[in-house]
Amino acid sequence: MKRLLWFIFSVWIGILLIYLGTHSPYTTDVTQRLASSSMQHWLGTDALGRDFLARLILAGVISFLFSGVTVLLTATVGTVLGLFAGYYGGLLKRIIHRIEESLIIFPDTVLALVLAGLLGAGINSLVLAILLIKWVSYARLTETIVSSTKQSEYIWMARVNGLSDAMIVRRHLLWPVLRQVRVLMSVDIGKIILFLSAFSYIGLGVQPPVPEWGAMLNEARPYFQAAPRFMIWPGLCIVLTVSASMWWNRRLQQQTAKKGA
Repeated sequence: MKRLLWFIFSVWIGILLIYLGTHSPYTTDVTQRLASSSMQHWLGTDALGRDFLARLILAGVISFLFSGVTVLLTATVGTVLGLFAGYYGGLLKRIIHRIEESLIIFPDTVLALVLAGLLGAGINSLVLAILLIKWVSYARLTETIVSSTKQSEYIWMARVNGLSDAMIVRRHLLWPVLRQVRVLMSVDIGKIILFLSAFSYIGLGVQPPVPEWGAMLNEARPYFQAAPRFMIWPGLCIVLTVSASMWWNRRLQQQTAKKGA
């Protein structure tokens, strides 16, 4: 059953990508503006006559790429800093703690809004803003795991046997950290897509004419009564994507708990 569902999902993804390859999300045709669904345009066209489904698909690709790259960068920075702080401690640990404490007192959304506003509108500024606030959770998680694990007997035996710090971290500390980090990454995928949609909605994220679900919601506001589908479809995509991220996170938590048992 699971394989069948994955097969159906893969077929749908393939169909959508083929559709995107044959329909430009940027080509305008004012004679076809606000056209209803047809064989040529499956979800109709927007206010500028652009194929709405093609823009919806490209917005999804952009959202996933943006979220994936941002999560990888954030997890890498936070994990590396957490490994150093947890393993060596000392001045480095105190500095990281002070930075963490100064950032954690502000809500993520408010801090990201301030940073994105200061850095300027655009996707690069948003990546940097999210990186500056999200690395803290990875650093704290990694430091906690490393600090508790390095006191284990097998770590002491590794030192006695002459293993270097780098080898101890790579062989005995990195994998327990990565198992927990991937769980946090799974939930952050959905959160960052929400960040991107919210900030694009207010003009601080993806800039026109590049499509993005939040920006598409903003563009569709004047036409909500005449063509509500322009707001329904991007909103539905955001809800389903975040829900899938939460489901994936629960599955990873269960798998990690079983391995740790």
